[in-house]
Amino acid sequence: MTVYETLNHQSIRMWCEAMHYWPACLPNQPDRIRVGGNPFSDPEDVELLDWEDWFTAFDQRQLKFVYNPSDGWCDLQSRNVRPD
Repeated sequence: MTVYETLNHQSIRMWCEAMHYWPACLPNQPDRIRVGGNPFSDPEDVELLDWEDWFTAFDQRQLKFVYNPSDGWCDLQSRNVRPD
Protein backbone atom coordinates (compact mmCIF):
# COMPACT_ATOMS: atom_id res chain seq x y z
CA MET A 1 0.00 0.00 0.00
CA THR A 2 1.48 3.33 -1.07
CA VAL A 3 0.58 6.11 1.32
CA TYR A 4 1.23 9.82 1.22
CA GLU A 5 1.51 12.43 3.94
CA THR A 6 0.56 16.09 3.78
CA LEU A 7 0.10 19.13 5.97
CA ASN A 8 -1.38 21.18 3.14
CA HIS A 9 -4.87 22.32 4.07
CA GLN A 10 -6.06 22.72 0.48
CA SER A 11 -4.84 19.24 -0.52
CA ILE A 12 -6.50 17.64 2.51
CA ARG A 13 -9.81 19.40 1.91
CA MET A 14 -9.88 18.64 -1.82
CA TRP A 15 -9.05 14.97 -1.26
CA CYS A 16 -11.65 14.57 1.49
CA GLU A 17 -14.36 16.27 -0.54
CA ALA A 18 -13.54 14.10 -3.56
CA MET A 19 -13.98 11.02 -1.33
CA HIS A 20 -17.20 12.45 0.19
CA TYR A 21 -15.54 12.71 3.61
CA TRP A 22 -16.18 15.71 5.83
CA PRO A 23 -14.59 17.49 8.82
CA ALA A 24 -15.78 16.09 12.13
CA CYS A 25 -15.01 15.94 15.83
CA LEU A 26 -16.08 13.90 18.81
CA PRO A 27 -19.30 15.25 20.35
CA ASN A 28 -18.65 18.46 22.29
CA GLN A 29 -14.88 18.07 21.79
CA PRO A 30 -13.90 20.27 18.82
CA ASP A 31 -10.19 19.60 19.38
CA ARG A 32 -10.68 15.82 18.94
CA ILE A 33 -10.97 15.90 15.17
CA ARG A 34 -11.88 13.04 12.89
CA VAL A 35 -12.68 12.54 9.20
CA GLY A 36 -16.42 11.95 8.95
CA GLY A 37 -17.71 9.41 6.45
CA ASN A 38 -14.45 7.46 6.54
CA PRO A 39 -15.27 3.73 6.42
CA PHE A 40 -11.72 2.86 7.56
CA SER A 41 -12.00 4.54 10.96
CA ASP A 42 -13.52 3.10 14.10
CA PRO A 43 -17.26 3.69 14.23
CA GLU A 44 -17.87 6.64 16.53
CA ASP A 45 -20.51 9.23 16.97
CA VAL A 46 -19.11 12.40 15.44
CA GLU A 47 -20.32 15.94 14.89
CA LEU A 48 -19.93 17.99 11.76
CA LEU A 49 -17.24 20.66 12.09
CA ASP A 50 -16.42 23.47 9.67
CA TRP A 51 -13.12 23.23 7.84
CA GLU A 52 -11.64 26.34 9.50
CA ASP A 53 -12.13 24.91 12.99
CA TRP A 54 -10.95 21.48 11.85
CA PHE A 55 -7.69 22.91 10.48
CA THR A 56 -7.16 25.00 13.62
CA ALA A 57 -7.27 21.81 15.71
CA PHE A 58 -5.18 19.97 13.08
CA ASP A 59 -2.38 22.54 13.39
CA GLN A 60 -2.64 22.99 17.17
CA ARG A 61 -2.39 19.25 17.74
CA GLN A 62 0.54 19.00 15.27
CA LEU A 63 -1.14 16.35 13.13
CA LYS A 64 -0.39 15.15 9.63
CA PHE A 65 -2.84 13.69 7.13
CA VAL A 66 -1.80 10.25 5.86
CA TYR A 67 -3.74 8.78 2.95
CA ASN A 68 -3.86 6.24 0.14
CA PRO A 69 -5.47 7.80 -2.93
CA SER A 70 -6.11 4.45 -4.62
CA ASP A 71 -8.45 3.02 -1.98
CA GLY A 72 -9.70 5.99 0.04
CA TRP A 73 -7.90 5.10 3.26
CA CYS A 74 -6.81 7.99 5.47
CA ASP A 75 -5.61 8.62 9.00
CA LEU A 76 -4.55 11.50 11.24
CA GLN A 77 -1.18 10.97 12.88
CA SER A 78 1.21 12.94 15.03
CA ARG A 79 3.84 14.88 13.10
CA ASN A 80 6.40 13.83 15.72
CA VAL A 81 6.12 10.08 15.18
CA ARG A 82 8.51 8.51 12.69
CA PRO A 83 7.83 5.10 11.11
CA ASP A 84 10.29 2.31 11.99
